[in-house]
Amino acid sequence: MAKPRFFVNRSVKYAVDITGSDARHIKDVLRLHIGDTVEVVDPKANISDIEIVDISDEKVTGKVIKSYRQEERLPEVFLFQALPKGTKMDGIVRQAVEVGITAVFPMLAERVVVKIEPGKAAKKVDRWQKIAAEAAKQSHRSFIPEVSPILSWAEALTELEKFDQVIVFWEEERIQRPFEVLNPNAKRTALVIGPEGGLADREVSDLKKIGAKIVSLGKSILRVETAAPVAIALVLYDLCRMKKKPY
Repeated sequence: MAKPRFFVNRSVKYAVDITGSDARHIKDVLRLHIGDTVEVVDPKANISDIEIVDISDEKVTGKVIKSYRQEERLPEVFLFQALPKGTKMDGIVRQAVEVGITAVFPMLAERVVVKIEPGKAAKKVDRWQKIAAEAAKQSHRSFIPEVSPILSWAEALTELEKFDQVIVFWEEERIQRPFEVLNPNAKRTALVIGPEGGLADREVSDLKKIGAKIVSLGKSILRVETAAPVAIALVLYDLCRMKKKPY
């Protein structure tokens, strides 16, 4: 059985303290005790097996048993997701991280209906970042994917121009599949997915102007919270297959 994994914000040598909500999770949810082991990952993706030597409500102290490095070898794939209604973005972030996304860029689009009140955007991003951290622990990622501040459409286009390839999943495209347009030699790949109502024609034209490729997810029209993890998994699988790497 895989050991519980936690992230720490400093290098680990001989001992480490796990604090805050993670410490409470170890004590009250996992119900671990002195002598049990967990994994910790430092900012450089060094992983250490830790034996618990002291435990309290606010701090768990452990000694290092062994350390090793485990870099992720998945292609760098980034999600540009137009904001959906309600709390659907929570699930999208969680599943995107579990599947293997590198980072998430929430963005606004013409058909986004959710209203972001002034002063609350940062709180939403903080929430999504916490969800990303929990998903990274659960899925044993070696780093926590970053969730960017919410981008306007113009800001998203500017950011997308920095990528080696941009793949847009659009329900109006019924023929072209991701594997037909993917460049396996691209270092950084951006995926664009619209809101519930889809991307507007004008937005698709904007994307084509920066060189984006428009592809289909198949004949079925997927819910927005389904489309993102499916698209990420398809692209990662295709890129790994093209590069002859495991996924």
